[in-house]
Amino acid sequence: MAAENRFLVPDESILSDIFPGVVGLKPSSCNVISHTFDTCTFSVQVEVILLPVIVRLETEKSETSKSRLATVAALTSLGHLQLGDIVPSIQQIGTTTTIDAKKINYLVTEYLTGTILLEDIWNTLDETNQLELVDSVVCAVDKLQKLGDIKNVYEHLGTTPYISNDKTPLAIGGPGIGYFPDIKKFLEGILQRNQKQPGCKLLGTDGGLSIESEYDDIGQIDLSHSDLDELQHCVVFCHNDLEPRNILVRKSSSGKYEVAGVIDWEMAGFFPFAYEYGVKDTSLGCENLYFSWYTMFKGKTSSLLPQTECHTKFIKAVRIIEKSKKKAMSRNVGVRVQQKWIQREKVEESSDIREGWIRKAGEKIQVFTKEDMQKLENEVLKELGYI
Repeated sequence: MAAENRFLVPDESILSDIFPGVVGLKPSSCNVISHTFDTCTFSVQVEVILLPVIVRLETEKSETSKSRLATVAALTSLGHLQLGDIVPSIQQIGTTTTIDAKKINYLVTEYLTGTILLEDIWNTLDETNQLELVDSVVCAVDKLQKLGDIKNVYEHLGTTPYISNDKTPLAIGGPGIGYFPDIKKFLEGILQRNQKQPGCKLLGTDGGLSIESEYDDIGQIDLSHSDLDELQHCVVFCHNDLEPRNILVRKSSSGKYEVAGVIDWEMAGFFPFAYEYGVKDTSLGCENLYFSWYTMFKGKTSSLLPQTECHTKFIKAVRIIEKSKKKAMSRNVGVRVQQKWIQREKVEESSDIREGWIRKAGEKIQVFTKEDMQKLENEVLKELGYI
């Protein structure tokens, strides 16, 4: 059987469970947006049901996988609570089975019609419209950080791993990373995700910690007990993946594009904002390919990042962990593509940790396209002998 035929797709059994009583609903009525062996995202044609929706399917491999999707739904609902005009509402969540009795978890969300991904048009926009869109996204980030009444938060998260009992604070982290009681455990957690090739080590020091890379050119950073304590008190709600591929836009009557949706809340959770801000540096050239988006987002959100030194140290700690991991993965396709992207874009790390990446002095480059990305990927695959 061809691999593509084993991909997860909606079948009659799944559709009849999710949409009981809907006449004429068939797999051919669905538009599969993306799928793997264990996941599938599809939309349902408007004429078939009254409300157009997006459905996410995930194979249930354990109770943890079931809990993961439920937590994503809860976080999306929190986002909708704060940003009801741009975060799709959750319509339904549940469990179903395929025709061959495979257990599947599903999540149904509102489908935002008349929108396109910002990723698809970013390069066509003038700088003014780009800045307006970034301003709207930064406004959304600010609102997410001001969730307000903790009772309301507990209501939405009561059945998730965030809350062990009503007297404990919310755990740090999210479904994409894991849940941790404090900042020290959080940093240990993201380091241990790279167990095979961590490339660095974490040491306890008088109530604080030290993160040391195995590579001299990457270095080390110390966080004191007071640093960790302050970071613990600066945990906020973050989307954590605000890139053009997760932002929907719609053309207004003026002809300009406006933010219409923020989607894909799988990396969302509760973190010091320094984490969301710093991850932009380590994901540039893989999760986001537009340097102009990166610089605008970093510049506009810098005012939301507390000025105290512990936040700068935290950004450096995350950078050391990620850089060490990638340096240990010399034959990884994604790591090599990112390195080539950085060379192609002629960027370098600023001496200011908070500033992140900057364009090298006097350098100008052409707009980066998806075709350029495909060329970089093919170059790497040839170098590694895969094609």
